[in-house]
Amino acid sequence: MSFRTRIRLTSVVVVCLAFTYIVLFNALALYSLTKSTYTPPSEAVHRGRIYLAYLGFKSWKCKTPHFSKQSLPLTALVSFPGSGNTWIRHILQQATGINTGSVYRDYILKIFGFPGEGVQNSSVLVIKTHEWGVNERKKYKRAILVLRNPKDSLLAEFNRKNGGHIGHAKIEDFKQKWIPYFNDSVRLWLYMTKDWLNFTGDLHILRYERLKADPINVIKRLLNFLQIHISEKELMCVYQNMNGRFKRPWKNVTDYDPYSSEMRSILVQYEQQINEIIDHRYRSMRRN
Repeated sequence: MSFRTRIRLTSVVVVCLAFTYIVLFNALALYSLTKSTYTPPSEAVHRGRIYLAYLGFKSWKCKTPHFSKQSLPLTALVSFPGSGNTWIRHILQQATGINTGSVYRDYILKIFGFPGEGVQNSSVLVIKTHEWGVNERKKYKRAILVLRNPKDSLLAEFNRKNGGHIGHAKIEDFKQKWIPYFNDSVRLWLYMTKDWLNFTGDLHILRYERLKADPINVIKRLLNFLQIHISEKELMCVYQNMNGRFKRPWKNVTDYDPYSSEMRSILVQYEQQINEIIDHRYRSMRRN
């Protein structure tokens, strides 16, 4: 066999192996997406395309996360779905090198970067939850409440339910499912947020919009709440690698606007209620 022939055969083998790798990882990813904890199995989930992002398996640029050997206070990372909880977990793991946990078992998150998925003990830095109520709140010593304006968080969660972790819903999904989804979800957003504002332990409120606008200072305040110090060099590494694998890219799929004027009015009223409760909480804290 000539040298040129051997080169050709080697190239073919390499290409075949790479193609197999891509297909297997995407098949695994798509299978895992269908097993997402938050999507009821009775709901059809549209997977509009295959994401080759899974080719890059190692996504940790700053620190490789591990479980803490030191016992950490149980800390809730609580949010309404679609508020950036997974994104903040990514940022915290990059910053601290400590795994974050979850009350859920989302297989795709566990496989691709969040080995603490499903862990709810003192070996993880924070524990993701979308649950609420007295029994849920009393599990934790501290809580981080992630607030995103309901207009964007409801839309993000609708996209996740109908398009996967980083996909988007189709226009048909909006026309068929949006109104009942909105009516249920907007009330849930209000009740859940009000409930966690009654948390009696240490509470840190993290505004999603502020994290996007001023990430360095918001991350500093978040780490200060968690009583963790990192160097400026480490902080810059986090800043440069903020997005992570599961932050849904913005996509102007259509000019179709699912929000009616009545829906927008409800959102404004509910946001005002929450802001008033927060202002009252902080005024009470200052007095005490």
